[in-house]
Amino acid sequence: MILMVVMTFSKEKYFGAVDIGRKVEQGLRLYNQHKQQAAVRKWRSALKRIRKREDKFALLGYLYQAYMDWGKYREALEFAHRQLGLAEEADSPNLRAEAYLNLARAHERLGGLERALAYARHSLYNECDQCRTAGHVHLTVGSVYLELAGFCKALEAFQHAHKIAQGIQDPALELQVYVGLSELFGRLQDADKSARYAAKAYDLSRSLQLGDLNSRHHRAALLQMASALRKQGELGDAHDYCSEATRLALVSGDQATYARSIRIMGDIYRKKSEINKAYRQYESAMGSAAGMGDRLCQMEAMDGAARCLEALRLQQKICNCRPLEFNTRLLEVASSVGAKLLVRTVRVRLSRIYQSLGDDEQQAVHERLAQCLEEELELQCGACNLPFGLDSDSLEALPCSHILHARCAHDILKRRDKKKKRICPDCHRSVSSRLYLYCDDPHSMNQHHSTFSLASLSLRASSLTLNSHQATSSV
Repeated sequence: MILMVVMTFSKEKYFGAVDIGRKVEQGLRLYNQHKQQAAVRKWRSALKRIRKREDKFALLGYLYQAYMDWGKYREALEFAHRQLGLAEEADSPNLRAEAYLNLARAHERLGGLERALAYARHSLYNECDQCRTAGHVHLTVGSVYLELAGFCKALEAFQHAHKIAQGIQDPALELQVYVGLSELFGRLQDADKSARYAAKAYDLSRSLQLGDLNSRHHRAALLQMASALRKQGELGDAHDYCSEATRLALVSGDQATYARSIRIMGDIYRKKSEINKAYRQYESAMGSAAGMGDRLCQMEAMDGAARCLEALRLQQKICNCRPLEFNTRLLEVASSVGAKLLVRTVRVRLSRIYQSLGDDEQQAVHERLAQCLEEELELQCGACNLPFGLDSDSLEALPCSHILHARCAHDILKRRDKKKKRICPDCHRSVSSRLYLYCDDPHSMNQHHSTFSLASLSLRASSLTLNSHQATSSV
């Protein structure tokens, strides 16, 4: 959490008054014991008495993260805005960077992706390049571009975040980068690579000794494992990981993780062809997400429900009307958020529905717009000019953050002829022979070899010199 990682404040420095410091510490202990409401009451009581600007800023950060965990993003925004006001009063670049980061994270969950990017940029203007806050900003930027289907930009941001995590030896930040990379390759239909990065995140989550305040990292890793394994067809294991994440989310009061976990459980049931069970999960996830104002989670749950309706339509168990209405609503939501890849998917789905209805005009409109989006997304390998990311495939990312088919990237790396230089076909930058495409990773899924460009940095969870920690998961 940024409460924990970005805001690691010493009591001596920020909470000089003993009684106020005691209330803050009591709140932290209560939060660790999953007594969030009692913790927030302690913090609110302390907030009324704090006079020192830095103390108040720190406490607002704790309250911000508590409300983010509850899924109360608009209330969290209020705390972030109060932080920004204090940062301006103090004229502190570091405090401004932190406040802008918190604003960016909240707006991301609310679906305001462009606004989130703007706040993230403001944060970077006020922060050093290699500090922890900058790492979380790059992580947020990567997550936003992932939703906008700007995969190369997302990859570049994740690489920046990873470089900072390595430089400052922050395994919690590194874990979140792996979760992001897993999600990126999952969306681009490379299930194996997605699973390998999910496994790296899970390994780190079991090693971290950061206390219960940071168990959100373990929950995130569990969910990413569930999502990746589901795409690989390992449905029993995916179910177990997802169930454990759901349990921990309920215990900790993490509404955002809970909503996402029941959505992923819907994906698992749908993969099992248990459509009715899946649809009920999606309905529950949509309700939870709508209650929080989490438009991203709501949109993902709506897409799952739309896939269920499409399956029932193709089985001729329902008519075309309901899928048509539902996908039209989903198209509006995805378009307003800016989720271009999902917009393309929904338009393809709508074109098929209109085809069944015999409406050639609307079918042609959606097919044309879907094709335009494919071209705009630039999901095309620069080496062979064939598309990627729309069907299952093995992909590779070069250090410049351009993505190719793995086979094409390997061909470039094998070149020995001086007339055929090792260069990226998109940006023409030189590709080093030290890019280890087949770096061994003992923790990777199915004992495959990692083929992502970050492997050149010798990334592996087992290289961390952290003490072993028994995770709470029973998986």
